[in-house]
Amino acid sequence: MGELCFRGYNVAMPEIDKGDDVFIVNDDSGAMWRLQVKTSTGRQQATSKAFQFRVRETAIQNAQTPELHFTFVMRMTKSWRFLIMARPVLRNYVINSNLGTLNKDYRQINVTLHCPGSA
Repeated sequence: MGELCFRGYNVAMPEIDKGDDVFIVNDDSGAMWRLQVKTSTGRQQATSKAFQFRVRETAIQNAQTPELHFTFVMRMTKSWRFLIMARPVLRNYVINSNLGTLNKDYRQINVTLHCPGSA
């Protein structure tokens, strides 16, 4: 949220959590985005770090207005890495590339970051 404010956006957290974690508004244009944040500390491997995220399947499949965006936040040893993806893009990967594993109402998505040297 701080980074978005620094970049000139107005950000707010909803009072009731029904899937949206942050609302983002561009005050100049009136554009608005919905953001869902998923965080993982990951598991160290030889030359990479593996992260797992659980996303509700309906959040991936159901379009809404304004459109939902996912921010996958990954903690490396001394820094953070971010993967930001619009819902339709994530849905496309799920449908066309069989991304993740569906387990009841949630899809487990695995992300591996290769980090030669130090993580």
